[in-house]
Amino acid sequence: MKKYINKIAVLSLALGVICSCDDDEKVVDQILEEVGTGAVLRTIDEDNDLVFNDETDSFDAGSAYTIILEEQDAEGGALLQSVDIFVNFDDNSPVISGTDTLLISTSEVPLQTLSAADFSQGDRGLPQTTVSYTSDELIAATGIDESLVIGKDRFEFRMVLTLTNGEVYTNTDVGGPVSGGSYFSAPFEYFPVIACSITESLAGTHSYVATNIIPAPGGGGDCSGGDLAGTVTWSETDDEGVYASSDMSFGQFDDCYDGRGAATGEDITIEWDCTNLAPDGEVYLKDGVVIPDDDDEDEEITYNYSITNVSGPEMTIEFANSAGDRGTVVLTREGGVDWPVIFTANN
Repeated sequence: MKKYINKIAVLSLALGVICSCDDDEKVVDQILEEVGTGAVLRTIDEDNDLVFNDETDSFDAGSAYTIILEEQDAEGGALLQSVDIFVNFDDNSPVISGTDTLLISTSEVPLQTLSAADFSQGDRGLPQTTVSYTSDELIAATGIDESLVIGKDRFEFRMVLTLTNGEVYTNTDVGGPVSGGSYFSAPFEYFPVIACSITESLAGTHSYVATNIIPAPGGGGDCSGGDLAGTVTWSETDDEGVYASSDMSFGQFDDCYDGRGAATGEDITIEWDCTNLAPDGEVYLKDGVVIPDDDDEDEEITYNYSITNVSGPEMTIEFANSAGDRGTVVLTREGGVDWPVIFTANN
């Protein structure tokens, strides 16, 4: 046993030193020859098409997860005996009610066993195979209630490689250069996150009431101390689910800083990221005033939004920026229309 562990350590060390300097495939082959043991399942390609629709409470048609794997050992793939694939479901949705039957993470279960016969010779002369699982197959394997899935949940896969000489390898047997290296990329585990289907537009002129407004420390702000009421317009961009905002600060800039102007600009947007709203880009300030784009002489400020509650057409967001301005806003959707059901996962 000691000899076996030492050989794995030597393999990981050698790869860590050489792969960081040279990703040439011949060097990797030489290492395996000289060490005389070890094996990996290299990721050739990975395609995550798992998309859940919160309106139908089901996965979109064609939802699947696919991986192309290449087995590599000291004898050019001749030692390959089998690959066992396991799966579990990781529920990233918070508990909303103590009375409902709620989805929870599952334990790992066997999904499939591949034999050497399930591999064929790839471009490099090594065993290669493609494994693909539909959402229906993954639901059946894990036993989850499909209607309770939500975007940002995920399935988790683990591979166990068994060689004809009795050696067994899995995710706990590889170090960083092997699991995530630029050549090998052989983690023996995969965590495809379930995407959400964009079912409607969030564009509109929404009304807000902002409270607990605090200016950036040392920024010279002097806020009124009262609640701020107004409207903010979210406009569609060329990218689905991504919106330009007329004011990222919900009136805070105008209230706390004389002449600064609304927190907006050409380079900042808000992305509907399943259960969250993710601001992207920078608001630019020059001499304390908002300008539309970057002129290399300005201050750049980024924003962060955290949804804390959703109830019908009202969404509560804690917002802050990189300078230290922050506050809380209750955003009421235009026309009193309910926000998408998927946002209620943040309750």
